[in-house]
Amino acid sequence: MDNYEVNVLTRKGGWKKLPQEVIQKKDELELNNSDNLNINVTEDNFDSNNLDNSNSNLFENFTEINSIINKLKAVEKEKNDLISELNELMKSFEIRKNNLDKKLTNIQKEKEMYDKAINLITSLKNV
Repeated sequence: MDNYEVNVLTRKGGWKKLPQEVIQKKDELELNNSDNLNINVTEDNFDSNNLDNSNSNLFENFTEINSIINKLKAVEKEKNDLISELNELMKSFEIRKNNLDKKLTNIQKEKEMYDKAINLITSLKNV
């Protein structure tokens, strides 16, 4: 493998090609690294105690996440219950408002009839 390219995903979502050249000189490989690609590999030593602690922490984190999810579900259920209560109140208010609108319409008609009756009486008096 003399020449190869490395494709890197950019922050904008596109791909950028980073060319890498490998030159072989007398049984030694020499890498010409691009300034954009600098990878340091370190070796981690794991012992079983550290692994057990990380697993227990991981499971504790999952139980905490599960607890939070359950709390969110309870809050969502309570929110839905409150919304249904608000809907019931809104329905009763709309019914009351519609009844009052009908009463207002009837009162306005009755007022118009009284105005007409008064006008008729005053016109009869003038004749």
